[in-house]
Amino acid sequence: MNHDEYVEQAHALFRSFVQATLARLTQDWADRGLSLPQIRLLLVLAHIAPATIGQIADQLHIGQSAASLQVDRLVQAHLAERTDDPADRRRAIVRLTEAGELLLGRQRTGQRRLHAILHELDDAHLTMIIDTFTTILSLAENEGLFEEGFHA
Repeated sequence: MNHDEYVEQAHALFRSFVQATLARLTQDWADRGLSLPQIRLLLVLAHIAPATIGQIADQLHIGQSAASLQVDRLVQAHLAERTDDPADRRRAIVRLTEAGELLLGRQRTGQRRLHAILHELDDAHLTMIIDTFTTILSLAENEGLFEEGFHA
């Protein structure tokens, strides 16, 4: 096999892995009727909650009114709750509900399964995976692949 054929095979395998992972994630989210902005908010809340609307807006790089509307949609879906900030009643504090935590918990179960699969590999294969993904992520970052608004 020549270099171009290796590149195509590696790309196809990587694309298959990403598509399979995304298909699993998006099925859970689609079953709940969640939009992409709602999914992004859910993931942000998983990392920073409890959070104010301003903190959420900063994390999502959107205005506070847009963040407030997205929070309202998650509240209506019973995945987040909004309460008054006891220190400043003009501000709202947002956090995931038990249902929101459970939805993310299913994603964490998938992460634990992947961890178990990786645990079965020997050190040589793990080193190869680490080196490969480190290189791919570094090159992709240098190319701006992860920047908002990037379209190839």
